[in-house]
Amino acid sequence: METLRAAVIDDEANARQALISLLRILCPDVVVCGEAKNVDTGIELIRKEKPNLVFLDIQMPGKTGFDLLSSFDTIDFGVVFTTAYQEYAVKAFRFSAIDYLLKPVDPDELQAAVEKFKVQHDSVNPQQLKILQEHIQNPQPAGLKQRTRNDNQRIALPTAEGIHFVQMTDIIQCESLGSYTKFHLVGSKPIVVSRLLKEYEEILDNYYFFRVHQSNIVNLEHIKRYVKGDGGQVWLSDNTEVEVSRRRKEEFLELLSDFYVNSGKIG
Repeated sequence: METLRAAVIDDEANARQALISLLRILCPDVVVCGEAKNVDTGIELIRKEKPNLVFLDIQMPGKTGFDLLSSFDTIDFGVVFTTAYQEYAVKAFRFSAIDYLLKPVDPDELQAAVEKFKVQHDSVNPQQLKILQEHIQNPQPAGLKQRTRNDNQRIALPTAEGIHFVQMTDIIQCESLGSYTKFHLVGSKPIVVSRLLKEYEEILDNYYFFRVHQSNIVNLEHIKRYVKGDGGQVWLSDNTEVEVSRRRKEEFLELLSDFYVNSGKIG
């Protein structure tokens, strides 16, 4: 059994002790090589102990977890963020494909995060951090009427080959393949991700994407034509045709109208 060395960095002593206790009970192959209560002591701890995995709080007094990571030229250790943030932060983590644990830490989720790291040994890519930081600092409001244009937004798509960083404007549609989601893209091969379409429906629901059918989420920016019918069909920019389910038709047409007005394509 391979032993992992872990560091716990959090300004709350109770949170540190709770996490360390869970690791000792649930993950006997993880050795906690140290803990720190702020960013500066956390940097010293990492440089001295060289842990494989760091459990890192985002929001700490004075400096953030992002500040800690930016102090390293190369991040050669795994990171699992711990956070008390809810909702919008969860969406931000999903956008960036970075592992996280919500406080109070769920034992099953902790075990899953450790097991995932043991298999993949992933470190954090700077592009992932940038995407995460953008979404944490600029949370999107919830609600159908408050959609945001897809411009200049990126999403991290984790695959067996590695993480792909994709401009949201380049996503034509997302297609369900059972427990996988296939991203159809402009000018490149599709990308298949081992996540359910429903998860991406939740991630993208503040942008101009819409689940027109059980199997398809379309990017409204790539709709070239809507054909009326029981539910109707949309023709996309890659000349594919996607059915619109009857029960989603009214909401879809309302959002499509909103998109055209806000984009200035029609008055």
